[in-house]
Amino acid sequence: MNKDQIESEVKIIQNLFFTNNYNTIISLSKKGIKKYPNISIFYNLLGLALSNLGQFENAEIVLLRGHKVNPNDLAIINNLANVHKSRHNFTEAENLFNKSIKLKKDYVNAYVNYGHLKKDLNKFNDSIKLYKKALEYDKKIPAIYYSLAMSYQALGNFKDADYYAQKTLEIEPEFTKADLLISRSKKYI
Repeated sequence: MNKDQIESEVKIIQNLFFTNNYNTIISLSKKGIKKYPNISIFYNLLGLALSNLGQFENAEIVLLRGHKVNPNDLAIINNLANVHKSRHNFTEAENLFNKSIKLKKDYVNAYVNYGHLKKDLNKFNDSIKLYKKALEYDKKIPAIYYSLAMSYQALGNFKDADYYAQKTLEIEPEFTKADLLISRSKKYI
């Protein structure tokens, strides 16, 4: 098994996500699985592409196969949790987010996606705690600050919503959704 070759193939597939060329991603990921059946990243990439196409049942099947190959692959666990979230299997999604956090305490994606789940369930205080936990490990992701702002706004806490929207813009000045949130929050501060 040539590690450089695998990394090259994975990089090509990952770059295709920027173009939303899911059919090519699916084709190349399937070839990767056939060529390297014990390398879990190809299952993850295929599952993610299927999920992006709304094929959640197929995505779940592929991700479960990848999970059998590598039960500790955090990306697979996280994407499987997101598939369960999309299919409204909230308890299973929550269990998987917790599993990934247990495996890697500083896995930011798990905290963020778990926070999104809680926000979608209108459990805004829980989502705030999860987003803040993510910030303990990475303070440079503007979307986390924006998600915090949205959660605070949903609770009617416009002062904190404004603060986190401003933090979003400090990191990424072109984040227009944060500008809109600030303008709405200003009415109530």
